[in-house]
Order: sequence, then C-alpha cells, then structure tokens
Amino acid sequence: MMGRLMERLQGWRAREGEKLRGMMLPKKIGYILTYYKGWLLGLLVLALFTGYAVDVAVQNQKETVLHGFFTNDQRDYFPASQLQKDVSAYLGLEKGQRVIFDDDLYVDLHGEATEYTAASNGKIIAYISTASLDFVVTTGEVYRHFTQDVPLLDLSQLLPEDVYRALAPRIASVPDPTGEGGSVPGAIELSRSRFLRDSGLPEGSYYLFVPYNAPHPQALCEFIQYCFPAELSG
Repeated sequence: MMGRLMERLQGWRAREGEKLRGMMLPKKIGYILTYYKGWLLGLLVLALFTGYAVDVAVQNQKETVLHGFFTNDQRDYFPASQLQKDVSAYLGLEKGQRVIFDDDLYVDLHGEATEYTAASNGKIIAYISTASLDFVVTTGEVYRHFTQDVPLLDLSQLLPEDVYRALAPRIASVPDPTGEGGSVPGAIELSRSRFLRDSGLPEGSYYLFVPYNAPHPQALCEFIQYCFPAELSG
C-alpha cells in the first residue's frame, strides 16, 4: 500500500512539474496561488505555530523578575507589549531575564461579559494563590472588589522611606491582611502616573495593588518608581 502511495505521489509531482515548466513566471505564480493556496496557508500556519512554540520554549528558560496584570484597559493606557520592553530597559535586565505583563484581562461587576470576567477573575486568583503575581492595575471599582478577599502588601514595608513619603498622597488604605481590624497602605492611585497624567481621567480611575505574597519585591519597588517620574523627580 505504501508503495502504491509513493508511486501516485511521484506521478503527481511529475505531472505538476511538466505543467509548470511550460508556463511563464506570472502564470506559474497564478497557478500555484489558485491550486495550492490551501497548502500554502497550511504551511504558513505551521511556520507561525513553530515560531511561537520556539519563542515560548526560549522564554520559559528565562528568569521572570516582574509579573503584572492590567485589566479593563479598553483605551490602551497600559500597552503591555511596549511596557515590557520599556520596563526591561529601565530595570537593566540581562539576557536570561524577562518581565511579563498581560493586558488582556477584563472584569465586569454588573453581569456583563460573564465568561470573560470569570476567566479573568480565575487567572488573577490563580496567580496570586501560587505567589506568581507582583501587581494588578485595574479600575477603582474592581480594585475595591478584590481587596474584600485578597490581602495586600503593606507598601510602607515595601517602598524606601523617601519614595513612600513622596507617594503618600496617592496611596490608598485597604483592610489589614492580618484580620485584626484597621487598615494598611496597600494600593496606589494612578492619576498622576506617567500613564495617566495627561489622559484627562478623573482621580480614582485606576489603581495599582500589590498582593501580600508578591514574589519580586525589589523589581516591583523599581517599577513603582518608574510609574511616577514626576512625583519622584524632586
């Protein structure tokens, strides 16, 4: 059976080769595009998939030094792919290190986009539960929703004293993660950040909050300083 298949394949190749040899180049191109577009599309998809798989394999060998999520960013105030490049340069990362940002998440608390919201919620909680997430940037409404259940890091313990003092007007209190009552400074309002200061958005539109188990405190601290160049320039 395999022998017959090879014979048929060789015969097909011979016939197609004979057809193409008798054509001028424009006709050859037209013939190939007309009769082989399915094959070409398949080869293109295979090439793209192979490239993606190789890129994933290479990226997975790198050390992650900062991991953050951006949600509900319909106007692209926080373009993750560009920010990865900019923040990597700011942090002075070496070849074997990487920053991971994801801006494809959306959380709606009013019953819209329920499947997307469930998937985004699940992803955020999963990464926090495994101590894999350094920060989340989201709307004020979503930030307050998460702080009901997710204990946040005390930013006064994370940031250098001078940085904390300069950002104090932008820092918001959240429930104490120890459950002993009271509150801790656990989130940062972003209206004066480099991303939003010229956006015209009102104060309180977006916040950055830090899970209690953020795995990369040093890089996170530097990222927060990157977010506020004007506030910290003095």
